[in-house]
Amino acid sequence: LQSLLNGLMCYKPDDPIEYLESCLQKVKELGGSEKVKWDTFVSPEKKTLPPLNGGQSRRSFFRNVMPDNSNFPYRRYDRLPPIQQFSIESDTDLSETAELIEEYDVFDPARPRPKIILVIGGPGSGKGTQSLKIAERYGFNYISVGELLRKKIHSTSSNRKWSLIAKIITTGELAPQETTITEIKQRLMQIPDEEGIVIDGFPRDVAQAISFEDQICTPDLVVFLACSSQRLKERLLKRAEQQGRPDDNLKATQRRLMNFKQNAVPLVKYFQEKGLIITFDADRDEEEVFFDISSAVDNKLFANKEAAAGPNELHCSLIMDSRDAVYTEFDFEDQ
Repeated sequence: LQSLLNGLMCYKPDDPIEYLESCLQKVKELGGSEKVKWDTFVSPEKKTLPPLNGGQSRRSFFRNVMPDNSNFPYRRYDRLPPIQQFSIESDTDLSETAELIEEYDVFDPARPRPKIILVIGGPGSGKGTQSLKIAERYGFNYISVGELLRKKIHSTSSNRKWSLIAKIITTGELAPQETTITEIKQRLMQIPDEEGIVIDGFPRDVAQAISFEDQICTPDLVVFLACSSQRLKERLLKRAEQQGRPDDNLKATQRRLMNFKQNAVPLVKYFQEKGLIITFDADRDEEEVFFDISSAVDNKLFANKEAAAGPNELHCSLIMDSRDAVYTEFDFEDQ
C-alpha cells in the first residue's frame, strides 16, 4: 500500500481508480506483492540536476540551473501548494463524510459489557464453523468479519472506496484496518443487549489487535485454531468448489496463506502475553475441536457459574496447560 500511495502522491492522476488498477496489474506481472518496492510505481527521472561545486552558493547555483530569461515566472520566495495526500480512509478521496472514524463508546459504560470471544486462525482452519457452534451453545451473537465486509461491498458496489476494497480483498490482501474496525463497531452498536458476542476472523495481525482494544475493548477470550498447511490448502480447495467465494481463487489463497504465516506467531504471542489466548489442534474432527473449545469457554468465562452440560474440568485444564506448545506442535514456517 505504501508504494501505491507513493505513486499516487507523485503523479496525482485524474482517475485514481484507473491508476490503482494499472498498478495492481503491474504487481501481478512482477509475480506478487512481495516483489513490490517503495518506488515501484515511481519512474526515475531521466534528467538530473548538475552537481554542486565546492563552495558554490545557493544564489549562484540557481543562476546556473535557471534559464537566462527575465520573464521566467520564478520568485525566490514562492512556495509550492501542499501535497494533497491520497488515503482510502479520506472523505476527500474515496469515502463519504458519514464513514469517517468517530470517537465514541461502542458499549454503554453504565451497563454490563457483553462477553467478547475472538476466533482466529488460518484461512480454512474452521473459524466460521467453530464460531457458529460457540454462539449457538452459549446463546451469543455471531459476527463474521469477512461476511460483514463482503455484504458491504455487495450493497455499495457503485461506491469507489468499496470497489477498491473489493479488488484488494480479491487479491488476498487485508482490508484497510480502520475501515474494518468501523464496520465492526457499527455492527456491535446494533446489538447492545447481547450477553456475549463471537467475532470470527479478526484480528489478522498485531496492529489490528491493538486497534480493537483501543477502539472497542479487550476481549475476554481468544480462540486460536492451529491447523497444518496441508490441511488448510485441502479445506480451501474444497470450499472454493462449494461456495465460490471471490477471495478463494488460487492466487488470493496463496497470498492469504502467506499473510497468515507472517502474522500468526506475533499475533499469538501478543495475546499469550496478556493471558487471553487458548490454542486448539484444528486438524481433528470438528466435533472433537468444539468439545475442547467449549471446555475452555466454560472454564474461562463461566467458572463461577453452572457451566452448560458438556466437557469436564480436567480435560479443560489439559487444553489450557498445552497452549504454550503451539510453536512446537504446529510449524508456522510451513504455513
